[in-house]
Amino acid sequence: MTALIAISPDGVRVAYDVQGSGPPVVLLHGGGLMSRLDWHNAGYVERLLPHFQVIAIDLRGNGESDKPLRPEDYSVEKHCLDILAVADACVAERFSVWGFSLGGNIGRYLAAESPRVSSLIMIGVTFGPGVSGEFRQLILNFRDHWLPILQAQKDGTLDVESLPSEDQEQLEAGHVPLTIAQATGMLAWGHVEPRDVRCPALWLAGSRNEPAISGIREYRKSLEGTKVRVQVVEGLDHMEEFYEVDQVFPLMQNFTLGVRHLS
Repeated sequence: MTALIAISPDGVRVAYDVQGSGPPVVLLHGGGLMSRLDWHNAGYVERLLPHFQVIAIDLRGNGESDKPLRPEDYSVEKHCLDILAVADACVAERFSVWGFSLGGNIGRYLAAESPRVSSLIMIGVTFGPGVSGEFRQLILNFRDHWLPILQAQKDGTLDVESLPSEDQEQLEAGHVPLTIAQATGMLAWGHVEPRDVRCPALWLAGSRNEPAISGIREYRKSLEGTKVRVQVVEGLDHMEEFYEVDQVFPLMQNFTLGVRHLS
């Protein structure tokens, strides 16, 4: 899939592709090595095309988008400006957002800040700060482990052979500095609560995604009077929330079409 490029206000190049016609839906992928192509490969784009203009984005640091190495380049504000830059390039004044994992995390900030988001589906994440609990500690542990190694490599004092084989493989792959920048940037993301979301939103989680289910239990009472509704899909873990397309796609499309018909 050939990438188009939008330029974010800070000069970062954001890759995306756009197909179809109709109400725009912006797709935001998960973290790690995921990219906009995962939406294509899993079958979402093909299923959406009969009803929507489909805009799939490579978040900065992923896919064919630029990959800066400073934590400040991964503020949630910059992620949101990236999405708006792509929407502008596609002449999409208002649009729905479907976000999985990292993409759902970012999507809730945009839905809280921008009136341009007409509806939101956030998959497999919770409300509150950008990172919390075990995931936050995982980031801190990762940084504590790798920052001295990277400094020793920079200083020319690193004995690579002294590292465990797994560390040697990660170092050779070259992803560690980018991962640290992305994860460190996330540590500064603020809180978003259900009451902050300005548009109709579907909070979708698999019943085996314990962090998301714990969040749903925590926020159950505070969802009353907000625009957020919950959908738990039985039997799915975090990755299955995305890849079990036959189960989740009808729920997501019906929600988005329903919001569209009410507006």
